[in-house]
Amino acid sequence: MKLSLFTPGKGFSFSTLTSAMLLLSCSTLAAELPESHFQTKPVGYGLYELAFDGQNNSLFAASTPSFAKDKNSGIVYRINPATLATEGKIVTQRRAFATALDEERHVLYIGNTVDGSVTMIDTQSGKELATVQLSESMKEDQFVPTREMVLDKKNQRLYVSGTSKKGVLWVIDTAKREKIATISDVGEYPTGLALDTERGHIYCVNGGGELITLDATSHKILKRLVVEPTKKHFFLNISLDSKTGRVFLTDPDLPKVLVVDINSGKILHQIEVINSLAVLFNPARSEIYISHREAKRISIVDSNSYQVKNSILTTALPNSLALSADGNTLFASIKQSKEEMEKKQDYLLKINLGEL
Repeated sequence: MKLSLFTPGKGFSFSTLTSAMLLLSCSTLAAELPESHFQTKPVGYGLYELAFDGQNNSLFAASTPSFAKDKNSGIVYRINPATLATEGKIVTQRRAFATALDEERHVLYIGNTVDGSVTMIDTQSGKELATVQLSESMKEDQFVPTREMVLDKKNQRLYVSGTSKKGVLWVIDTAKREKIATISDVGEYPTGLALDTERGHIYCVNGGGELITLDATSHKILKRLVVEPTKKHFFLNISLDSKTGRVFLTDPDLPKVLVVDINSGKILHQIEVINSLAVLFNPARSEIYISHREAKRISIVDSNSYQVKNSILTTALPNSLALSADGNTLFASIKQSKEEMEKKQDYLLKINLGEL
């Protein structure tokens, strides 16, 4: 799989007929609901990841409006989660993609993918606090873009995946606002990250089909497992159920989401959906949410039976997912296609889960 830095979705290797059959099989198991049943609102161009601030009841949406050489800034929108109205805009010096939020310390972390850095923003004042440069070189053959981030609030560490052939995992001391470690032995194209506060572990997946476990204190690699060694996987995103020791993994070339035991790397189940992008586990409702970018839908899956409960059809391409603090509301950033991206704004979709 060729990894896109900016639009994680990609064309699938399955035939049109196969895809149609998969769509049909999924639709027979779940209630299909059109986007018109839910609240939506255009926000801006180039929306990417979301972060929900439960303390201040705000939703942050990172965006990169342009990739033109002379337009390097990003915009972080502050959204009212009740109305989806934009209540503020924070213009960042660098383009904005990934998000991680420390509600207690009022700091929003923004991944600057194409700059190989992370920007820290004070959520109360909207001012940039610092930018930590992670990629040591901007030369094309040496540059390492940032991908995903996970925040360890207890130890004040931010983990950032550096996605390249010789991938890395960077560690930022968020108190000192500086890079303190570069972990190099994390395989090809490390992507998704998850924090396990109960076990003190960081989980990292990569383009080589590996699930890597690291110690959150020493940053040492404790274990690396190839999931399903007989098949080639390029894992993109990961979500953790720490209570049961399961992780949910997406591979964009696979019309399933894998449920994997974190200790053995054994596949516990394969959720029959469609080729997937984002995945998010919700312990409050025992549900898994999955975005299917190219298929223009979002699946809501029972995390015990692994059955698709609902399938929400979108008019454009669902990208990133975020939950409200109580776990009862799901938000999704919906991106326009390449043909429409300069004509129409990307928008937000709000799903009141208790009403389904």
